[in-house]
Amino acid sequence: MIDGYRADSDKLADINLMYETLNDMPTIIGMHKVGFPHIIQFTEGEISGLSGFIFIIESHISIHTYSKKGFLSMDMYSCKKFDHIKAERHIQKIYGIKDIEKNVVKRGKKFHNQNIQAP
Repeated sequence: MIDGYRADSDKLADINLMYETLNDMPTIIGMHKVGFPHIIQFTEGEISGLSGFIFIIESHISIHTYSKKGFLSMDMYSCKKFDHIKAERHIQKIYGIKDIEKNVVKRGKKFHNQNIQAP
């Protein structure tokens, strides 16, 4: 999970940049995309931005921006390990993020030990 502060407002509002970011990120972190990015643009009072999502075989990647506030929130959820530092640096560079918070949560720790069979 990444929360980026004091990012470039113009980049946070750029729907084409969000599309490119979501379309490229699976390859950058060694995952496999399913389909194409889905993005919505919103304005609600003083808050405006973009929300985007891409399915990956290993789960999903989502990004939410609040362009006027210079804020980005990104989740990369995967059942496969990946280089989260590489992903963080990539997003920080693309969106000009000045201050970043990250959280890595290990989930599904027993998943690969399960004997899961199709019904």
